[in-house]
Amino acid sequence: MLDGFLTAIVVGPVTYEPLGWICPLLGVSKNAYCHGDTPEFAAIAAVAKYHNALAATLSETPDQFTPRFDRSESGAVDVGPWCRGFHAAIQLNPKYWRPLLPARRQAHLWLIPILAHCTDPDGRPVPGAPPPGPLTELARFDAHRNIPSAVVAMREFWAPTRYGR
Repeated sequence: MLDGFLTAIVVGPVTYEPLGWICPLLGVSKNAYCHGDTPEFAAIAAVAKYHNALAATLSETPDQFTPRFDRSESGAVDVGPWCRGFHAAIQLNPKYWRPLLPARRQAHLWLIPILAHCTDPDGRPVPGAPPPGPLTELARFDAHRNIPSAVVAMREFWAPTRYGR
């Protein structure tokens, strides 16, 4: 989940103040940043370091981006936790992600393999997720292959407004 969350932070539409997303992610207060000899500070530093490495990969060598998906006991790829982490980062401020959510837009296709793995607390698909059915099952089945290129496409989509390119 952490990798999915950080990936959404890196490729998303806006740049957040780091402690504004790191502290809620880790469940620590912003005060934890002021004490460099605590486990909380070490966790903040580790997340920031991983974020920066992920950002460098997606900026400099996007073809080498490899999400850290889980594996089931049988060894099958399980993208669910990664997708739920990505979705959790979207929820920090979903209005910024709206340009990707309407189903009539081509860019929405980038989110389908991610959102197909996300449900609300009642087990219903999250807003923007495809409805249950054969196409959703296909999106779920191929997600591990489609997510890396979708992530790179999202970063490129947001780059002109986020990075001024």
